[in-house]
Amino acid sequence: MNRLRLVPMVRERRKYQRAREYLDFEVDGASVRGLADTGLDLISVLATDRPRDPLRVARVLGEAPGDAPDGRVLLYVCPECEDIECGAIAAKVSRRGDLITWRDFGVPEEDEAANEFAEHAVTFSAREFRRELASR
Repeated sequence: MNRLRLVPMVRERRKYQRAREYLDFEVDGASVRGLADTGLDLISVLATDRPRDPLRVARVLGEAPGDAPDGRVLLYVCPECEDIECGAIAAKVSRRGDLITWRDFGVPEEDEAANEFAEHAVTFSAREFRRELASR
C-alpha cells in the first residue's frame, strides 16, 4: 500500500493567468502528476481557492463514475477553466473496501486506442485520504 498525502500548492499568477491554490496528490513523497509527464500547466481537481466539489472527491475515491470521455477520473485539470479540452491527467479508479487503486494514468482522449498509459498503480486507504482532506 502507498502513502498518500494532500500537499497544499500554489500555481503562481502569470501574465494573463490567475493564481490558483490546490491540494496536490503526493504518493510516497512524489507528485502523482509525474506519473503521466505531460508538460502541461495543470492543478489537481482539489482546488482550495473555491468551495470543495463533493462529486470530485467522490470520483477520486471510486464512489462516483469517471468524468473523462474514456471513463477514467480526472485528477489534474487546466488551472484557468478546469476544462478537459485544455489538457488533463486522468486515471482508472477502483475500490475494494477501504482500498482505492488508481492506475492507467494519462491524458484522456476520445479515442482510447490513441491514449498511452503510464504503467504505474497507486493503492491507498480511503480513510487516510479523508483524514488528510479534513485536515486541509
